[in-house]
Amino acid sequence: MAGHGSVFITGATGTVGSGLVQALRSRDVEVRALVRDPAKAEALRSQGVEVMVGDLDRSEGLEGAVQDVAKIYLITWNGPSAALHAHNVIEAAKRAGRPHIVRQGAYGSERSRIVRDHEEIDEELAASGLPVTTLKPTWFMQNAMMAASTVASSGTVWMPFKDGRVGMIDIRDIVDVAVEILTGDGHEDKRYVLTGPASVSFHDVARALSGALGKPVAYVNVPPEVARQGFLDAGFPEWIADGYLELIADFADDWGDTVYPDVERILGRAGRSLDTFARDFAPVFGGVAQPA
Repeated sequence: MAGHGSVFITGATGTVGSGLVQALRSRDVEVRALVRDPAKAEALRSQGVEVMVGDLDRSEGLEGAVQDVAKIYLITWNGPSAALHAHNVIEAAKRAGRPHIVRQGAYGSERSRIVRDHEEIDEELAASGLPVTTLKPTWFMQNAMMAASTVASSGTVWMPFKDGRVGMIDIRDIVDVAVEILTGDGHEDKRYVLTGPASVSFHDVARALSGALGKPVAYVNVPPEVARQGFLDAGFPEWIADGYLELIADFADDWGDTVYPDVERILGRAGRSLDTFARDFAPVFGGVAQPA
């Protein structure tokens, strides 16, 4: 094992996980990943990742997957089996050398079934006796990409957020924080809430996109039932669609109208702004790449 030891990552092909793999490998950290779909393994292997094919639904094989790793980055999906997946990883870790688990949870209201599952996982980790660091990011700026097609076609962002403000975070800052913790020391038994540098609304998202794209973009608040159908049409399972709407309902009432200092404390810099996000991802919304 190199440096601070190898890292086992669940969800390595997801949005955060894939960025984390790239960042860790750029530092020559040995990475092991578990994938369900063998077709996704080769892209990871090409980055020098040790890939194991398996299923978090079952505990069989997980002890070998976490054997001899120094740290585990535990990401679970937002579906109804998340707590089971985490339980299987936690039990395997307890039997295989008790590595430090860095857990990516969620910062949100427990009205949401998704957040309740995250809290159940955090409670199990707290009782496990394992060294644990918990990251609780709030609403991702990248979730605005769900509106990419309407921004490109009609200059509109349709979301059921009302005028609510939340400390949205760029996923790239979650990755940067995770890398610092996975390659550093002194974070055991700590809990970090990860927000961006400002509490913003979807009116601000539209304003930032307007500036980055050079055209007017307007935010349109839609009723939850309209948003739900949009989520279903986009392929979200019903359980997850309803969980997101439960989460958004409190964000829409300013539940998340706050900014925490943890990103800046860990990275020594402020998190990326909404304007930076909009500029960097302008092509996703039908714009052109902007100079850095």
